[in-house]
Amino acid sequence: MRKSKRFASMPVFSLEEGLHIGSVKEIVVDPDGKKIAALIIEQKGWFKEQRFIPYHKVYSVGDDAITIEKTSGAQRATGLPDIVRLLKDKVKVIGSKIVTENGNLLGFIDEYYVEVETGNITGLEFSGSLINNVMKGRAFVDISYVRTIGREVIVVTNEALENVFKLDGGLQETFKNVRESTGHFWESTWQKTRDFSSSVNKSIDKVKKEIKKIEDEENSKDLKDGQSIRTLPGEQPHDHGKTAGTGRESPPAT
Repeated sequence: MRKSKRFASMPVFSLEEGLHIGSVKEIVVDPDGKKIAALIIEQKGWFKEQRFIPYHKVYSVGDDAITIEKTSGAQRATGLPDIVRLLKDKVKVIGSKIVTENGNLLGFIDEYYVEVETGNITGLEFSGSLINNVMKGRAFVDISYVRTIGREVIVVTNEALENVFKLDGGLQETFKNVRESTGHFWESTWQKTRDFSSSVNKSIDKVKKEIKKIEDEENSKDLKDGQSIRTLPGEQPHDHGKTAGTGRESPPAT
């Protein structure tokens, strides 16, 4: 699973020709399929040309680059009318309002997560007002609770309310407060959806662990990038007065 923003500016290489085709400029979303339809690539060179890679043409999405089998996998828009139509629809996901079927505004989408093997969207990260700002911070809702991905609004089922979890910690106290403030609505919703929720909740812990892993990897990468910036080419990182490779203190200068 990968955050959508991680795709931005990733280099794309062809396996057969061994060429650097370009870098990811944008993602085209298929809202009906709830997946990535294609990657828009900005090619290298003086005469930069925008091309599209249908997601089924992606061979692999690694930590540092994306690979496809052949350069021909990056196609012109004229040969991909369905993808061009999706691009014109301008469904961006990030920045959209997220609303329940019964009209509760939960907040705004900050990010979405993608299964790199298939391009399927697995869940949405959002923040903002959830039931009069009862919930604070970032929260996650699984894609199984998403009814509609629209141009401006994403609609989730009423069941999503009981299955949203906070990325910064637990929601037990928050949901207690929400239930107290909404009364009978919560009780009736819970009774109607208890069986449905139990089957989906089995995967929640797995999703939490994957998100935690993603964020830990990003923090680790940021730390490494910071260290590499502070260290000039050919230099060794600061060793705090120890002789390199020995672990012993360097002798004082005479």
